[in-house]
Amino acid sequence: MNPNHDPFVGTWELDPESLDYQHGRPGRRATYTIEPLPVGLQFTLDGNDSDGEPMKFTYGGELVGSEHPLPGTDAVLVLTRYDERNIESALKRGGKVVDRWTRELLPDLNTIRIIQHGVKPDGSKFQNVSLYRRVKSGYNLPKIRVVARMNQLPNHCLTEQVSASRRKP
Repeated sequence: MNPNHDPFVGTWELDPESLDYQHGRPGRRATYTIEPLPVGLQFTLDGNDSDGEPMKFTYGGELVGSEHPLPGTDAVLVLTRYDERNIESALKRGGKVVDRWTRELLPDLNTIRIIQHGVKPDGSKFQNVSLYRRVKSGYNLPKIRVVARMNQLPNHCLTEQVSASRRKP
């Protein structure tokens, strides 16, 4: 996929009302910026942790499942794109996945569902879910998608929209 036309590219804000955490305490403010790289994507998360302290993380690279060493740590990051609307990142230490995040671009192309898949200290699995809403697009949304959504409206809705647009003030 051409990174300059990637539907994930843009600026996204956390919808704090969407938070559904099974483990830990979520922060309530975050902006997620996704930018194209010559090969792959760069992700920047700028927000507050659960205690309101600022935090900022930047990572990225090719989305082909290869390991990217994280400077100054013993960890590697694996970024994988499964299709146009699904990207996963996995943090590995000693060859073992210790944290995994999935990003799904929802059909409206303006919402990303991010799920953290983890394991609690007692060994049980958990999922922490959050939604991010697009506030700035990094590419032009295809017009065909807008037409498809309008075609799903009942005919009387389309007629009312056209009639309203022809009225003189």
